[in-house]
Amino acid sequence: MSTKLDLTEINTRLEKNLEELFNNDRFQDMLDVMASGHQYSFNNVLMIASQKPEATMVRGFKQWQTLGRHVNKGEKSIDILVPSFKKVEVQKINEQTGEVLRDKNGDPESEVKQSITGFMVGKVFDVSQTNGKEIPNVRDFIQKDLQSSESLTELYDRFIDRINQNDQISLNIQEEAHPMDTYGGYYNRQTDDIVINTAVSTTAEQKFRVLIHEYAHSQLHHRENELKDLPRGHREAQAECTAYIVSQYYGFDTDLSSTGYIATWAQDLNLAKQAIHEVQTVSRETIEQLNSLQSEKIQDFYQSIDPEQTKKEIESKHAISLDDRPTLQLLDAKNGLVIYATAEQNERDNQFFFRTNTNRIVSLQDVDERYRILNVLENKGELVREYQKAEDFLKVTKIEDGKYAVTLEGGESTQRIFTKKAEGEQFIQKTALAQSLNTDRFLSKTQHKDTQHLQKLNNKHLNERLGSVLKQKNLKAETQHGVTIGWQLVKNPRIQSKDDLQQHIEGMNPTHSQTKEVASAFKQLQSAEKSKDKENELER
Repeated sequence: MSTKLDLTEINTRLEKNLEELFNNDRFQDMLDVMASGHQYSFNNVLMIASQKPEATMVRGFKQWQTLGRHVNKGEKSIDILVPSFKKVEVQKINEQTGEVLRDKNGDPESEVKQSITGFMVGKVFDVSQTNGKEIPNVRDFIQKDLQSSESLTELYDRFIDRINQNDQISLNIQEEAHPMDTYGGYYNRQTDDIVINTAVSTTAEQKFRVLIHEYAHSQLHHRENELKDLPRGHREAQAECTAYIVSQYYGFDTDLSSTGYIATWAQDLNLAKQAIHEVQTVSRETIEQLNSLQSEKIQDFYQSIDPEQTKKEIESKHAISLDDRPTLQLLDAKNGLVIYATAEQNERDNQFFFRTNTNRIVSLQDVDERYRILNVLENKGELVREYQKAEDFLKVTKIEDGKYAVTLEGGESTQRIFTKKAEGEQFIQKTALAQSLNTDRFLSKTQHKDTQHLQKLNNKHLNERLGSVLKQKNLKAETQHGVTIGWQLVKNPRIQSKDDLQQHIEGMNPTHSQTKEVASAFKQLQSAEKSKDKENELER
C-alpha cells in the first residue's frame, strides 16, 4: 500500500484516465471491465481499464496466496483506490427526533465510529498474472450453458414472466409482429410498455439483446429519471452500453454502434460520469435478476467450491447453526436493497446455501462478502423480537468538498458516492423502507403462528419511515396501504413529499390496476391525517 493520496490528486487522476479512454477510442475497454462480473466501484473500473482492460478478477498479493495462487515473477501490479478510515468520537443521536441522547446525569452520550479520511493506492494483480489452484468462475459456467438456444430462450421467457408478474412495478413486456417496421423493439415511456418486434428480432439471441436494450431504457429513462430529457443519442448510447455489458457477461459477441455519440461525452466529463455510473448500476442489477432465474444451475456451480470455512465463520459470528435452517435478513448496502433468505442443504453433497424470498440461490461466500446480516428473523422456531434497523448500520460521511459517501457501521464503504449530503440521506431512507417492506413480505410468508408482536413493531417502523420521507409526523397508515405506498417510494426515490407522491400518482398509467391500488392507499393516508388533525383540535 502506498502513501495516502490527496483527494484533488485522485480526482485529477480519474478524470485524466476517463479522458484518455475517450480520446484513444478505448471506451469499450471500460465496458469490458464492467462486464467481467466483478463488483468493482466506478472509480476502480476507470483505474483498471486504463492499466489492464482485460482484467477479470483482481486481488492483493497475499489474498492470492490465501486462495492457493501465486503472482508470477516480474508481473506489474494494478493500482486501485482503497478507502482509509480513522476512529472518531461522535454524539449519539435519537434517529426519530434528531435530538442528542443524554445519560442519567444529563450529559451527552457519545460513541466511537469509523469515518473515511481519504484513499490509498492499493497494489493488486489480475488472475491472469497468477498461477496455482484453479478458481471456478460462475460467469464462465453460465456462458457455457447459454450457448444452447433452448437455455437462452428459457431465460428470455422467464425474465419476461418475472417482470410482468411483479405487482410492485408497472412495466409490461410483450411480443408483437410488425413486418412493415424495421425496429427490433421499443419502450413506451408514457405507458411503461416494452414491445419486442418478432418480425425483425427472430432468433433467441436477437430477442434477448433487444429485450435488454429496451429494459435498460425503462430503468434509465422513465418519467421519474432526471436524465430522461437529454438528447435521444445520449439515451440510446446508455441503453446500448447496458446491453453491451450484459451481452458480454453472457458471452455474446456484440459491437457498439453509438460510438459517435459516446465520443461527445468527453466534452462534459461530469455528465459522462453520471451516464456511465447509471449504466453500470442498471447492468449489474439486470445481470443479478437474470442470474436469479438460473438459481438451480448456479447452485450446481457453487457446489464445486468448498464453503466449510465460511460456514463456520457465519455460525460463530451470529451464534447460529445452519443445521437449524435459520432465516436471515440481509442488507445489500451498495444497492439499497434488503432481502431475506433461509438456509438449505443440498441433498447430493450436504453443502449449505441460502434461498432468498425471490427464489434466488445465494452462496455462503456471497453472504459473507457481499451482504451484511441485519437480523436472524427466525431460528429454532422462534421469531426475532426486537430487530436491528438498517439505518443504524448506515451513515453519510463527507469525504471531500461536494462529495459524500454512504458507509457501513465500522467505516466500510458501500461505494455509494453523492454530490449532496441530502442525497445520501435519501438513499439511507430508501434502504430503511426496503427493510420494512422486506419484513412485511417475510411475515406474509412465514408459517409461524405468533407474528403479532413483530407485525406491530414493523408497522410502527414502516409508519416512521414513511413519515420521514413524506415529511409527515405521526403518520398512521394501515399496514396494507403503508406497504403499497412504500413500494412506490422505494422505486421512485425522487418522491420526497406528499405533493410529490400525489403528482406521481396523477402521472401513472390509468389503465393499470396498480394505479387504483396506489391511489386508494394515498386516499387512506390523507383520511388518517385529517382524522388526526380533528383529534388534535378536540384536545385543544
